[in-house]
Amino acid sequence: MDKIKLGLVGCGGMGMRHLHGLRELSRTPFSNVELAAVCDIDRESAEHGAADAEELLGIRPEVFTSLEEMASGVSDLAAVDVVIDPSFHQKVVCQALDMGLHVMVEKPMAVTMKACHSMIEAAARNDRKLSVAENYRRDPSARLVHHLLEKGAIGSPYMATFHALSPGDEIFITPWRHLKDRGGLLLDLGVHFTDLIRYQLGDVAEVYGDARLVEPVRRKPASMSSPYRYYQDRFKKLAEEVPATAEDTSVAMLRMESGVVVSWIVGSSGHGSCGGNRILGDRGVIEGFGTRGGTTAVKEAGQEEVGFGDLVAASDDFELEPLAAHLFPDRMAAGDSAVDWKLLALEYFELAEAALGGRDLEVDGVEGMKDVAVVNAILESSRAGRAVTMSEVESGEVYEYQAEIDAALGN
Repeated sequence: MDKIKLGLVGCGGMGMRHLHGLRELSRTPFSNVELAAVCDIDRESAEHGAADAEELLGIRPEVFTSLEEMASGVSDLAAVDVVIDPSFHQKVVCQALDMGLHVMVEKPMAVTMKACHSMIEAAARNDRKLSVAENYRRDPSARLVHHLLEKGAIGSPYMATFHALSPGDEIFITPWRHLKDRGGLLLDLGVHFTDLIRYQLGDVAEVYGDARLVEPVRRKPASMSSPYRYYQDRFKKLAEEVPATAEDTSVAMLRMESGVVVSWIVGSSGHGSCGGNRILGDRGVIEGFGTRGGTTAVKEAGQEEVGFGDLVAASDDFELEPLAAHLFPDRMAAGDSAVDWKLLALEYFELAEAALGGRDLEVDGVEGMKDVAVVNAILESSRAGRAVTMSEVESGEVYEYQAEIDAALGN
């Protein structure tokens, strides 16, 4: 099988997870990516990344501290995987595209519409592929929900709920996730959710939202459990308290282009919780939109609820793409401890196939931009005190909230 040479840009916690994804892909007959180099502005982090890559993949990649050095130092380098702080995505991704490299970038694609559009334009002018690493929709549970909706299992959807509010004031993974000009908690979490909503129900037309900062001080958790050395080391150095400037709680109504209305409550703050994701149709309900390692259930009108395993068993026409079928032979990922890595393997495989001319990207720059736009629409609506259309937000016509971020970042 033909392979592309790839460089990993960013050797932090998420970068280490991506290395595990490459290992999962390398173990399959579909392996089409060769990790040729790792790059991080911190030399020590880059060396650690190379050591981890050697342990996982059996080959030590070359080490660089700048994108320019990597591009010139690795012959036939075809693509890079950008896994860094989202506030720097625009600069690094555009630079890589202008060097003639294909790019996969972690979600969120960027923090503002201006940044997203500049990345899309860079991909277009260089005729390069720009993939956004959005993995939730690739899980078998999300694929099954999509399949059931297309089959009309619950009739015509008319309403949905996406509620994921958890209490507390703990630091969410890293301090930067609580800073407005670095993307913030709602964007980091929210793009997973907006992508699932759009995947299952189509594009959003209009948003009315409210977003608030409830916890201005975030505190170090009492403990941290992670299989990754990087996260463990970082936790030891984490400050006991960090200031927060990004909104951490949001409530919104999303009106889809199809007419479906989605109730949205998302955040991590305060003293109460709210959960429950479902899609209501005129002939039944689907529990959940699908998620990484998730399940679903369906209750049709007048019938007993059918659980995930029974749904899969009864859906003879439900098929996964070949690599996904290889990774998830039972067409389920629930309970699979390697699900995160396997979904990353699917992203890498797709990028390489697209670069080699074999397929289109499922979540390209435009799709990634639309996911970011819905979260920013909630923030812009809250600032404006009125409903906003997605065309207003995507075009930059409504831009007061994001303009402050661009100014802080010097964009």
